Amino acid sequence: MEELLKIIKQQSSTIEQLTNELTLLREQVEYLRQKLYGKSSEKVVYQPGQLSLFGEESLPEEEADIPS
Repeated sequence: MEELLKIIKQQSSTIEQLTNELTLLREQVEYLRQKLYGKSSEKVVYQPGQLSLFGEESLPEEEADIPS
């Protein structure tokens, strides 16, 4: 009988550990899913003197260099 109680305690402990691990893994999956597929904001910081890739901004220096 004591042997059975010992086995039950071990199984209960194992179940608790596995439940905690499962909870942690689910949280990690949700975090990674949000990071991969969730909303993201891409903020563009323009450096002074850096040319625009699409030529949308013209720099005052360029305008001054063009002879009239």
